[in-house]
Amino acid sequence: MRHIVPDPTQLFRFSALTFNAHRIHYDRDYARNVEFYPGLVVQGPYIATLLLDHLLRHASAVRLRSFRFRANSPLFDTAPFDVCLAKSENGFDLWASDAERREAMAANATFVE
Repeated sequence: MRHIVPDPTQLFRFSALTFNAHRIHYDRDYARNVEFYPGLVVQGPYIATLLLDHLLRHASAVRLRSFRFRANSPLFDTAPFDVCLAKSENGFDLWASDAERREAMAANATFVE
């Protein structure tokens, strides 16, 4: 498990890197007062990137065949979240869970044998 504390700078940088101009990721006043979110929304692809990074830190010697992910609920910069993994029959299952341990994203990775 890896504990992630999202912050506005991370979210802004990832938005810039991916050319994502949606203000919910970097403009707190807009996210709260216009879109009515509790804080900045953590980008789904950013969460997926953190999951993949977590996997590669634990299984760096293998070659990745596939990586699939699905967002189940949003994460916000108002609370930390965890990225987790567990070995599965064909690779690894990964997930991100919010501060209440609810699954926000699920992923699966398989490897070249």
